[in-house]
Amino acid sequence: MVHYVRVPTIAAVLALSALGFSVLVHITTICLQAVSIPSYNGINAATLELSINLREAAMTIVKSPRFGLFSNESDWTPLLPRGEGFLYHPDTDAHFLVSHYHQLHCIRSLRHYFNKRDSLDAMDIGHVNHCLIYLRQMVLCNVDMTLEPATHKQLAPDGRVTNAVTGVDVTHRCKDWAQLREYMEDNYEQWKGTYE
Repeated sequence: MVHYVRVPTIAAVLALSALGFSVLVHITTICLQAVSIPSYNGINAATLELSINLREAAMTIVKSPRFGLFSNESDWTPLLPRGEGFLYHPDTDAHFLVSHYHQLHCIRSLRHYFNKRDSLDAMDIGHVNHCLIYLRQMVLCNVDMTLEPATHKQLAPDGRVTNAVTGVDVTHRCKDWAQLREYMEDNYEQWKGTYE
């Protein structure tokens, strides 16, 4: 037996109005995003990429005293090439930060802020928040499907010994970061007058 429910006219009108408003907001948002993408000499910034085909590389994760929280600053300083990871794009007559170096900058900055955690100001906290949000999105964007075995034993807070993952001795497929660094250094050398 089928039962029909009578919906009051006002409820139907409100529901259709809400649906119409939602569609209008979505269309407006899409239009505003399309308008807000900057253009450089007629080139859409959202479609810009480096014109370099990076070789494949492999990285096996190792335990190292370098690049830790309290490691020597001299290990961290040379992570970014000359120009601090910015690249001059002659077709656009503009500078862009290469995402790889933006990520390294954020990791280096988070280490710095963690070490001075008792004296952070509002600007520092804003930068920390930016870096955490940005790095999370970059990890999501660059999905690494490498399987890491749980071969490490650790003591859980409740006293149990559990299996844990360190990633040590696992090899990951990467892009050749040394080739990118060379490209960046060459770009800086060729266009260093534009950095001043």
